[in-house]
Amino acid sequence: MDDPDNNEKQLTIDIEEKSNSSDIVRDEMWLMCSVVKWCAFAVLTGVMVGLVCGGFLLALRHSMAYASKIGDFHYLLLMPGLFVSYYLVRMLAPQSAGHGTEAVIDAIHNKKRTVIDFKAVPVKIAATIVTISSGGSVGIEGPCAQIGSGVSYVIGKIFRLDESDMKRIIVCGISAGFCAVFGTPVAGAIFAVEVLFVGQIFYDVLLPSLISGIAGYFTASAIGAGHLPYYVVHIPTLGPASLSAVLAAGVFFGIIAIMNIEGIHLINRAFARCGITGWKRPVSGALLLLAIWLIFGKDFLGLGSGVIRDMITGEKSLPLGFIIKILAMGVTLSAGGCGGEITPTFFIGASSGLLFSAITGLDPSFCAALGVTAVLAASTNTPISGTILAMEMFGAQIAAFAGVACAVSYIAVGHRSLYPTQVLLSPKARTFVIKRTERGERLVRRFESISLRRIAHFYIERINSKLIRRR
Repeated sequence: MDDPDNNEKQLTIDIEEKSNSSDIVRDEMWLMCSVVKWCAFAVLTGVMVGLVCGGFLLALRHSMAYASKIGDFHYLLLMPGLFVSYYLVRMLAPQSAGHGTEAVIDAIHNKKRTVIDFKAVPVKIAATIVTISSGGSVGIEGPCAQIGSGVSYVIGKIFRLDESDMKRIIVCGISAGFCAVFGTPVAGAIFAVEVLFVGQIFYDVLLPSLISGIAGYFTASAIGAGHLPYYVVHIPTLGPASLSAVLAAGVFFGIIAIMNIEGIHLINRAFARCGITGWKRPVSGALLLLAIWLIFGKDFLGLGSGVIRDMITGEKSLPLGFIIKILAMGVTLSAGGCGGEITPTFFIGASSGLLFSAITGLDPSFCAALGVTAVLAASTNTPISGTILAMEMFGAQIAAFAGVACAVSYIAVGHRSLYPTQVLLSPKARTFVIKRTERGERLVRRFESISLRRIAHFYIERINSKLIRRR
């Protein structure tokens, strides 16, 4: 005979199991609806951003080809080019006077409301074309980041997305812009997510960012603008000796990244301290760039993609060229030139890699490849993107070496960045803490009130006590 109590317990368990199973099905349905929704938004954003970025790249390519027909004398256009770029941005897009990627990061981190000025997109496109074609030393990722953010912002407004979804679709737009301009569909997408914060990645936007980046890359390639750069480098055998050399390389490239970051800020402050403002900025910048051209040659002006390729393939050796490139980029940006910092950072990384090769005797192409990715990872606090970029550009065999070099350089650079508006969510070591003050959050040393002598004495005492216990 059945026990009524047991029957009641069994009935309760069955009801709970049915309830749990229905909750699981419902949750999975909501997740799948969200995935379908963001896949559609990501593809739409990627295609639209890829078309606009592709058009920008084609226009830039034609303008550079036209300027090259004039020969080296086209560098005489630096003064009017910087003059036009400076006043074009300040008159037609004064709210977006900052550099492209930096301005977009700042807009996303706006706690009140994310607002992207779409009118600034054509202005930045025109200013960047003028700057690079005349010989300014800047990159092309800045305008593509603003193109991506501007186009995605319009799409978000059309579909009336809320604030959270608006930020997410803007990240998708930035991803599509980076992938279209660099031809690296995975690294560009990861970079768009990783560059926003230091010490943390938000995975909820990773899938749409990847889909948008791939769509933007293929769209730009379809109209003849995109490309996937791939170089053959001599990668050593993985072992203790090679890893030790790469560890040293990571520290070296971290120091180069510090020079890159601080050099740009130093030149900008020098312009301000010397009273170089207004029309004096483009005029002074053009004169300094012309002096660089006359003294060091044309390799340090313009976009420099061909010089980067020649350094990696061994056709050109500029082991100290990174110093001149930092100077040229800093002067161009301080003088009102419009563009980004990543392409010149590639140049700086490849050149410093050749210097490290000359010091250590390692293969030049291998060191240049490591320099390109490690200096980028340190300068922008994006070690994961740097590692994936190395794999897409130089092959999967470099993954272990690039990962170590990017991670070490990321730590060695400290809490600096090419983009000061990056939000620090997690310090790079427990020695530092984020402290909230009346003026906001700031990074402080955990033992700021303790002298270095007392800290050293403390650790020496601990080591001695452990040695005594073992005896």
